[in-house]
Amino acid sequence: MGNLIAVQSLASSADYLEDTSPLRLVMEYYDREHAPLVRYLCFLNVNPETAKEIVQDCFVKLHEHLQGNGDATNLRAWLYRVAHNLARNSQLSARSRKTESLTGVTPHKETASSDLSAEDRLLEAERMRLLREGISRLPDAQKQALLLRSQGLKYREIAQTLGLSTSTVAENVQRGMDALKKAVA
Repeated sequence: MGNLIAVQSLASSADYLEDTSPLRLVMEYYDREHAPLVRYLCFLNVNPETAKEIVQDCFVKLHEHLQGNGDATNLRAWLYRVAHNLARNSQLSARSRKTESLTGVTPHKETASSDLSAEDRLLEAERMRLLREGISRLPDAQKQALLLRSQGLKYREIAQTLGLSTSTVAENVQRGMDALKKAVA
């Protein structure tokens, strides 16, 4: 009897793993991509509350897309593309008011600041200031390509998200990195 229950449990687990229902896919992508999408939108100067709303809209649209038998081949790039477009629409509709800058975004620090000397903290703060300035001076195409790359997207996914060729994305990432290296040097 115990073996029968174990087999039924295993079969139930296998059914779940093979479940490709739209709701399951949306939940999987939400768990994996929610925070990176919000972070990406914040780097595009969308305020955090608006970014969260946009991401929620993205997942509603993803569910509708999948319910309508939409293409499910590269849903990660699809999500970033939808988020990108919704952010643009939001920024265009709010053109009369200023958008927030990157000053509210704090960089991830590998070392606790208490472990650094006062001189090292000052040098790190100066380097981060130079990096932020360098990012703000990048052309939009380079900035967007670098931000998507920093979220772990592959060049192909970035190309689909931004509607560019893969070679153009690679060029934008390389030029952006070169410009940032000069900015912090």
